[in-house]
Amino acid sequence: MSTSDLYILNRKSTRHLAEFRNGWGSAPRCWDYLAGKYLGEAGGSVMGGGDLSRRVWALARDQSVSAEERLALMMTFDGAYVPIEHLETAGVACKKFGEMCENGKTVNHWPAFGETLRKTAKAKHSKHAIGVALSCTSVSDPWSGAGPDQLGKAWSIFKSQ
Repeated sequence: MSTSDLYILNRKSTRHLAEFRNGWGSAPRCWDYLAGKYLGEAGGSVMGGGDLSRRVWALARDQSVSAEERLALMMTFDGAYVPIEHLETAGVACKKFGEMCENGKTVNHWPAFGETLRKTAKAKHSKHAIGVALSCTSVSDPWSGAGPDQLGKAWSIFKSQ
């Protein structure tokens, strides 16, 4: 079974922060919820890529989408991270998003992401720590063992909001 994982990003390395069993509780939960709410599409069809995927991802720039929904969506993007100084804000947003997208049928890691980010906001960090990133699935984990090249491509979601 795949996992979704949170990582502390440092300037030259990563450190595993938390693992959540079943990768379907992160990006797929987010994308399916947003596709249903904003595009009238339901049923997991975003995972196939194509036009629906592009339309869901474009919602990150749509100001009619709530800040919590945009933050969660951007957390699923390749290279995205939450800066250390914004972990509390992101934690609150993830918890709220988790409540918004709860359907009682499928796994939903967003409330747990929120709790983890809020706890991490209160922890002491290395002077090299820049933020926390989400790896939506362990099947293709971009952050495990990431080095300076990968970390140099990381971007803050708070610059985009």
